[in-house]
Amino acid sequence: MIRRAGEFWTERKVAWYRRALERSDYAEKILEVLAPLLPECESALDVGAGCGALALPLAERLRQVTALEPAPAMAKALRERAQAGGLKNIEVIEAEWGDVPVAPHDLVLCAHVGELLHADAPFLREASSVARCGVALVRDAGQERDKFFFRELYPLWLGRPYVPGCDDEETVERLARLGATPTVTFVSYRSDQPFDDLEEACDFWEEYLGLGGEPFRQFLRAFLSERLVPEGQGWVAPYAKHAAVIWWRVDGQVK
Repeated sequence: MIRRAGEFWTERKVAWYRRALERSDYAEKILEVLAPLLPECESALDVGAGCGALALPLAERLRQVTALEPAPAMAKALRERAQAGGLKNIEVIEAEWGDVPVAPHDLVLCAHVGELLHADAPFLREASSVARCGVALVRDAGQERDKFFFRELYPLWLGRPYVPGCDDEETVERLARLGATPTVTFVSYRSDQPFDDLEEACDFWEEYLGLGGEPFRQFLRAFLSERLVPEGQGWVAPYAKHAAVIWWRVDGQVK
C-alpha cells in the first residue's frame, strides 16, 4: 500500500525538516547547477515542493512560482515561509501531480519525490508537456550514507536491514528510452539535523522509526549520546548527502 504524503508529514516532522534546511547548502548547490537554464525562465512549477527548499529561492529569482505539494503540513509551512519572506509571487496548490490540471511553466522541477521519478512513473513522460524551457529533476545519488544511523537501528529494532535506493541511474535510463539526453551533475551538500537537547533527539528517532517505550528510550539516550555532535547547548546529527541533478531543455524529444 502506498502511503500518501500527508500521512507521513506531521507538523513536528516538518518543523525538524525546516530546521535542517535553514542550515543546509542544498538550495545553493542545486540552483548553481541549474544556472545555465534559469536565465531563460520567468516561471517555475515545483512538483512535490515540500516546505519550499527550492520553491522559495526560485521565487526570489523568477517572476512566478507554483508549488504543488500534497502534504497539508508541508503546504502550510511553505505558505508561512513565503509570507514571512514577503514573497507574493508563489502560489501553493495542495495536490498531487495528476490530481489537478497545471498550466505550462518555463521550468518544471521535481526534487526527491521518489514515486514520481522511478522508471515507470508517468511523470517522466508528462513533465515536458507543461515545460516551455526545461525540466529539472533531483535524486539521491550513489550509495546512500547511513541516514540517521538507520543501518544500525533497523536490524536492532525493526528486525530488517535498511535498504535505501540508488535511484539516479534508473531515472536517467528511463529518460534515454523516452528520447531525452539530459545533463547530469553530481553535487554534495550538508543536511545536518539540529536538536535543542538529547530528549528532543530521542523524540525524533522514535517518530521516524515508529517505536516507543522506556526500554527503547533508554537505548536511544545512550546510543545518540555517542553519535551526535555537541553544538552549544544542543546536539547535531551530521549528515552529508549526494544528489544527481538531471536536467534538459525541452525540444520535443520526450514523447
